[in-house]
Amino acid sequence: MSCTNILVPFDDSSHAKNALAKAIELCEGRPEAKIHVIEVVAPPQDLIRSSMGPGHNDPSEQEEFAEELQRRAANEDDQLKMRIADLTEGFEGELTAEVVYGVYTVDTILDAAQRYNCDMITMGSRGLGALRGMLGSVSFAVLRSAEVPVLIVK
Repeated sequence: MSCTNILVPFDDSSHAKNALAKAIELCEGRPEAKIHVIEVVAPPQDLIRSSMGPGHNDPSEQEEFAEELQRRAANEDDQLKMRIADLTEGFEGELTAEVVYGVYTVDTILDAAQRYNCDMITMGSRGLGALRGMLGSVSFAVLRSAEVPVLIVK
């Protein structure tokens, strides 16, 4: 199997770091390869609440909301890039790293895989949550629902 467009959900856990290392290994020697690292986070609640207040239908308020959301996302993207810099050093392909706001982690991961047209998802078997078992609930749900191969890494 030759996968050269891989999505890696990332949450700073050791399993996620191992999954990123595995994705890089799978792409070794393929400069055309693409790895998309995403971190799924809840939408900023202070912005959500403010967008529902008086004037939420006002176009200028909506524009301010969108601009602030973009500013925060860009800042969080930069922070993610710094956190994975050591892990991705020497990767010869194309690397994207972005924080994606999402309420449902599994759906957000699957949507990102489609948006990037990925041919594989490589993810850690368990993240930073307190879930027990061989597979975390998120990795299990992605494995069960994805339309592309999913590689689960310990």
